[in-house]
Amino acid sequence: MSLSLAETALVRPHGGALVNRIVGGADADALRARAASLPRITLDAREQADLELIATGAASPLEGFLGPADYASVLDTLRLADGTVWPLPFTLATDEQGLAAGSSAALHDASGRLWGVIEVENVFTRDPLEESRKVYGTEDAAHPGVAYLLGRPRTLVGGRVSVLPLPEDLPFAKFRLTPRELRAAIAERGWRKVAGFQTRNPIHRAHEHLTKLALEQSDGLVLHPLVGETKGDDVPASVRFAAYEELVSRYYPRERTLLAAFPAAMRYAGPREALFHALVRKNYGINQLIVGRDHAGVGKYYGPYDAQRIFESFSVEELGVQPLKFEPTFYCSACDALASPRTCPHGPATRLELSGTKVREILRQGGNLPRKFTRPEIAEILREHYSAGEARPKAERRAATGFIVWFTGLSGAGKSTLAQALSRELGDERNVEILDGDEVRTYLSKGLGFSKEDRDTNIRRIGYVARLLARNGTVAIGAAISPYAEIRDEVRKLAEQDGVPFVEVYAEASIESLTARDVKGLYKKAIAGEIAHFTGVSDPYEPPTAAEVVVKTDKEPVAESLGRILTALEERGLLEPEPLEAAS
Repeated sequence: MSLSLAETALVRPHGGALVNRIVGGADADALRARAASLPRITLDAREQADLELIATGAASPLEGFLGPADYASVLDTLRLADGTVWPLPFTLATDEQGLAAGSSAALHDASGRLWGVIEVENVFTRDPLEESRKVYGTEDAAHPGVAYLLGRPRTLVGGRVSVLPLPEDLPFAKFRLTPRELRAAIAERGWRKVAGFQTRNPIHRAHEHLTKLALEQSDGLVLHPLVGETKGDDVPASVRFAAYEELVSRYYPRERTLLAAFPAAMRYAGPREALFHALVRKNYGINQLIVGRDHAGVGKYYGPYDAQRIFESFSVEELGVQPLKFEPTFYCSACDALASPRTCPHGPATRLELSGTKVREILRQGGNLPRKFTRPEIAEILREHYSAGEARPKAERRAATGFIVWFTGLSGAGKSTLAQALSRELGDERNVEILDGDEVRTYLSKGLGFSKEDRDTNIRRIGYVARLLARNGTVAIGAAISPYAEIRDEVRKLAEQDGVPFVEVYAEASIESLTARDVKGLYKKAIAGEIAHFTGVSDPYEPPTAAEVVVKTDKEPVAESLGRILTALEERGLLEPEPLEAAS
C-alpha cells in the first residue's frame, strides 16, 4: 500500500518505508486455515500491543519480533544490528516446546482470538536481569518493567509476522488511527510542521499550556495518548480519553488539532522510551514531540531530564524528529500565571503543584481541584471515576475488588486443601482462581529446576499472574511452598504497589507430623539423604514472621483454619461479615 503524494511530503517513516504486515482477503482466509494446525503462542497485553504496532507500520522498520542479533544490539547500542536507531527490545516470549528456526506458530491473545502467524527465524534465551539493567537501569523488582521481565519466560522467538485485519471491537476504535490513516488526516489538512503530545495521564492546565506552546510554532497538533497497558494505579484509558475528548472539543482549535489513540503499552523505560515515543511518531507523520520532565519515568529510577538528554546522543539526521524540550509548568500565585522555573523568580511556596496521589485523595473525598490546576470539566470526569467505588453499595464495591490470598508452608502442610476449601466458600459470590505451585510448574514454569534462582522465578510468575487476576476483580489464591522470605516480600510489595490487597497465610506444621502423614514417604527419603533439594530438610524454608494468618494444620481441623482465614478477610474489609440470624 503506497502513500499518496500529499503523504510523501510529510516526515519519512523511520527506516525509510512504512511497513505493512496486515494481510487481507483471500490471504487472510488462507492464514486462518494454516494457523489452525500450528502450535500456539499466547500473547500477553504488551506483546499484543507490540504486534499491533508492527502490523500497522507504527513500529517501522520492524517486520516482526527481534532475533538475537538485533536484540543484543538494541540492549547494548540502542540500535538494530544494521545501525538503525531503535531503543526498546520488541520480544516474543514463550514456553512452547518444539519451536525451531524454520517452523511457524499461531499468535493468539489471552481470549483465544487469532491475531496472526510468526515465521520462526530464531529461538534464543534472554537473561531478564541483564535486560533489566540495560533497558531500565536497575534490577529492582519494584520497577514495573523489571517485574514484568522477571515474570515472563526466558525463551524468545524471533521472526517476521503476518497479521490478520485488526479486530473491529478494539477499544477506542474511532480514534485508533493507523499510521497510514493519521498520515492521510494530516496531509488532508495540509500540515507540514506537526507537533505530537504523548501522555498516559489526564491533561491538566500545565500540560494544556505546553501543548499550546507547541501549537504556536507548528501547523497542527496531534494529541496522541497511550491506550495500551499501564500500571494498575494509572488512570484507566477510558477515563482519560473521556477527559481528552472534553478538553479538545472545548479548548483547542478543531482545524489545527487531532486526537488519536496510540495503542502501545507502557514500559516505564524513561529515556529509552522517550526516544522510542519520538521515533515511532515519525511513522504517524509527526515530526516534533513534546518531551517534558521525567518522560516515561516511574519512581526515582531516572534523572528528571534524562529523557531530554538522550536525544543529544544521536544526530538530527538519523533521528528525523525534533524533541520539544519543556521545563515543568505550574501556576504561580505571585506571578498570577502559568510559569516554569525558567520564567518564574519565586520559590516553591507560591507554586500550585499537586502529585497524582494528592489529586486522587482530593477527588475520592469529593473535594474540588483548584481551577488553576485543572479545568472544572476534567476534574468532574476524574471525580466520577475516583468516587465511583464510594458511590456503589458496599457489597457491589467488594464484588469488584480483587485480592490475593497467598498460602505458604512446607510440602504436605495443607496449602492446597485450604486453597480449595476457600475457593468453594467464596466461589458462589466471587470469581476465584487457584494458582497451585505444582500446576504452575507444569504449565507456566516448565523447565525450571529447584535452585534458589529457579524457585524465585517460579514464585515471581505466580505473583505476576495473581496480580493480573486481582487487578481484574478476581480473588487469586496462591498455594506454593515459596520457601524464601525475600521473594514472598517482593511479591507482596509489587501487589501493594498495584493497589492489590495481599493476605499471607502460613500453613504451619512440624516436620514430625508431616513425616507421619506422608503416604509417599518423601520426607523419610529426604531425611535419609535419598532426595536432594527437599524443602525443610535439605533445602531451607524461612517461615513468615508477619503473616496475616497462621493456621496450625497439624493441630486443628480444616474448618477451624478456614474460619480464621475468613475472619481475617472480613477484618481487612475484603469480605462481608456473615449476617447474624434474627432472633425468633
